[in-house]
Amino acid sequence: MSIYKDVQVQVFNWLKMKHDADNSFTFSVRQKANKGAELNYFIGTEKSRYFSTTFWYIPVAYPGSSGDLINLVFTMTKNNKIEFHFQFNQTKNPHDNQNRYALEFIQNIKPLFKEKFPKGYFSPDGNKMEFFAAYSKPIYDNFEALENDLNDFLNEILPIVNQQIDVYKEKYPDFIANRFSDQEKMISKMEERFQKYKIIEEMEDELEEEDHLMIVAPSEYKMPLNQILYGPPGTGKTYQTINKAVSIASPEFNLNQERDLVKKEYQRLVDAGQIVFTTFHQSMSYEDFVEGIKPEIEEDSEGVKTVIYEIKKGIFREISENAQKVKLQSEEVSGEYTFEDAWDDLLSESGEHINREQFMMLGIQTIGMGLNIIAITDKGNLKVQPQSSKEAREYTVSFSRAKKLQEAFPDLTVIKNIDKEFRAVIGGSNSTAYWAVLKYINDKIKGKTKSTTQEIPLPPVPYVLIIDEINRGNVSQIFGELITLIEEDKRVGNAEELQLTLPYSKTRFGVPANLYIIGTMNTADRSVEALDTALRRRFNFEEMLPNHEILEGKEIGGIALDQLLSVLNKRIEILLDRDHTIGHSYLINVQSEEDLKYAFKNNIIPLLQEYFYGDYEKTGLVLGTGFFEESEKYSKDIFSAFPTLNYPESGTILRLKIIDETFNIIDALEILLGKERITHE
Repeated sequence: MSIYKDVQVQVFNWLKMKHDADNSFTFSVRQKANKGAELNYFIGTEKSRYFSTTFWYIPVAYPGSSGDLINLVFTMTKNNKIEFHFQFNQTKNPHDNQNRYALEFIQNIKPLFKEKFPKGYFSPDGNKMEFFAAYSKPIYDNFEALENDLNDFLNEILPIVNQQIDVYKEKYPDFIANRFSDQEKMISKMEERFQKYKIIEEMEDELEEEDHLMIVAPSEYKMPLNQILYGPPGTGKTYQTINKAVSIASPEFNLNQERDLVKKEYQRLVDAGQIVFTTFHQSMSYEDFVEGIKPEIEEDSEGVKTVIYEIKKGIFREISENAQKVKLQSEEVSGEYTFEDAWDDLLSESGEHINREQFMMLGIQTIGMGLNIIAITDKGNLKVQPQSSKEAREYTVSFSRAKKLQEAFPDLTVIKNIDKEFRAVIGGSNSTAYWAVLKYINDKIKGKTKSTTQEIPLPPVPYVLIIDEINRGNVSQIFGELITLIEEDKRVGNAEELQLTLPYSKTRFGVPANLYIIGTMNTADRSVEALDTALRRRFNFEEMLPNHEILEGKEIGGIALDQLLSVLNKRIEILLDRDHTIGHSYLINVQSEEDLKYAFKNNIIPLLQEYFYGDYEKTGLVLGTGFFEESEKYSKDIFSAFPTLNYPESGTILRLKIIDETFNIIDALEILLGKERITHE
C-alpha cells in the first residue's frame, strides 16, 4: 500500500476510534461529490498529495466551487512527512442567506483563531475570499508522531466552532450547520474500501516473493501526457487548465484553497519556466513552434545595418530542452578519512614548512628526539633526516611501503619489536623513519572523517506546455514530423524512444517524458481548423460542458440562475447542438440585476447572434418576447414589382430591445422562463 493510502487508513482508524468512544463525535470523509463518493472517499487525490475531512455539514458555494466551510486537511511532503491544518474558506460576495450566514460566522470566529493560532495564515482584508488556516507546529515523520498534537487541536477548535454554531442557529433558524447522520454506513463503506487495498497489497507481496510479474494496484487517476479540454465557451476550460498545470508541475501544492493562492503558485511556475503558455492562431507555423530561420538586423559602429539570418528555437523545442536538462544540487557528503587522505595532508603540511625553510619534525620513540622532513621527491615520497645533525644520513619513506605498514599495523601499540615486525612486511628499511611517519598517519586517521561537496543530480521535474485555442492553427503543419514523438511510448527514455534530426539546426531532438501538453478547444468557434485523426489519437479529450449545479441556490430578483442557464441551453441544443451551449462562467459572478443586464447585453446575446448568423427568429425562440419589440408594421406594397415572386403579406418587424437603464431584465427573464411564444394569426 502506498504511504498516502496508509496515512488515509491511519486517519480513518483514528476518527473511527473517537466515534466508537463517543457516538456524538461524528465526521464525514466527503460531503459534496458524485453519488456514493461521499461515503467512501476522502476529498483529495494521491496525485495532489493531500486529503481532508470535516466534522460539520455547513454547505457553501462560491464562483467555481462548492463544498464545506471547514476542513481538516492532511498534506504529504515529497519525503513522505505529514502536515495538517484546519482550513476555513468562504466568499465575501455571498449570493444567498446560507452563504451570508457562513461568511458572518467565520468572520466572527476569526479573531478567536488569531488569538489562539497567531502563526496561522489569515487572508488580507482586500481578498475576494475570507480564508484562514490553523497549522500544525512541526512537520511529522509519521501519523503516530502527530496524533497527540492533533487531539490537542481538536480539543481547542471543536468547542469554539460548536459554541458559535449554537449562537448562529439561534440567531438564524434557517442556517444549515449540522453534525452528520448515518455515520455507521459511511464507516462500513470506508472499511470495505481499505480492505480492498489490503488484499491487493498481500497479492503483490506474494507475487514478489515468487518472483512473478507484479500486479499493479489500482492507483489514483494518472494525468495523461497529452490532453485537450474542449467544450462550448464559458465552461471553465481556462480555469481547469490552470488547476491541471499546477497539479502537474507542483504536485505537493494544495489546490483546495482560495483561488488567489492557486493563481500565485501558477505564476511562480510560469516565472520558473516550468509552465509555458502559448496560443495557436492561423499564422502560427512550424518555424514559430519548433525552429526556423529568422532575420536579425545588426548595426556596426558606423551605423551600417546588415541583415543576417539565424536559426531560432521555437516554443516547443525550448521547453523540451529545458525539461531534459539535468538539475544538480550541491550536497555535503561525509566519508571515511583514509591513508591516502592522511598522506596528502602530510605532504601539504611538510611542503609548507619546506617553503618557509622550516622543516616539519616527526617524533620518534626516543623522547626528545625526532626526524625532520627535508624534501618531497618527484614521486611523492618523503626525505627525512635526524634532527640532531644536518650531517646525518637521509632516509626515504615511500608511499607504497608506508601504506603496507599502516594496513598491517593500524595500532602501533601492539608492536613488540619494530625492526623485526616491520621487515616482515616491507623488507629492509629504516624502521625508525617509517615508525615516525606511521605514527603521524595513524593519529590523523583515528576518529576523523572527511567532508566533500558533491553535485547530486535531482529527479526530473514536470514541465507543462499549455496551448490555448489549439484548433485555431493548422496543428499538423505546426507540429510537423514531431507529431509522432509526443506519443507516450515514443518519449525520450521510454521503450519505443524516437529521436529525429531537425531540418534547420541538424540537431537530434526528442520529446522528454516529463513534458505534459494541455490544449483547449472551443467547440462553438467556426473559424477553426478541423483536427485530423493523427492528432486525435495522440491526445486524451476531456469534454467540459455547462455546469448548472454551480449556480444552484443563486437567485437574482426571484430568477434562479441554474434554471435560467438550463432553459437557455436546452433551447440552443434543440436548435443547434450542445457544442453551442452557453457556459456557466457568464453567470457565475452575477450578484445583481445590473450584473444580469451586463451578462446578457455583452456576452449572451452577442453569442446567440453569432450562433444563429443574425437569425432573429431563432434568437427569439431562445430568449422569448421580453427581449424583442415591434419596431414597425409593413404591407406587401413596400416591395418593388416583380412578376415571378410571391409577395410577403403584411406583418411586423421585430427587433432586439436596447438593454439600457430603463430595460427591466427581470420581467424579460420571467417571460423567458415562462416559455411564452409569439402567436401567429
